[in-house]
Amino acid sequence: MTVLLELEWVLRGFYELPKRDVSPVFQALASIEQITREDRDAVLVAVDAFDKGLDFADALHLARSSRASRFATFDPRLAKRARGLALAPPVELLV
Repeated sequence: MTVLLELEWVLRGFYELPKRDVSPVFQALASIEQITREDRDAVLVAVDAFDKGLDFADALHLARSSRASRFATFDPRLAKRARGLALAPPVELLV
């Protein structure tokens, strides 16, 4: 997971790829059988949420928490976007 987080950061930060060009990279990596990956389904859920406007790291953390009853954050932007997308688990803003 940390490699994916770093890859997204490098693609957007260093190589300045727009978000729309990052998702196909992750989808292609998820489809390569020779690559061992951790929690492929969560990665695909995160990529979908990323495509819908969530930050990739936030989307990945949320997708990896799918069994939790709720997801707590101090980030109002994450809480608002996740609620708008009706993602699971429900996101609760801590104030």
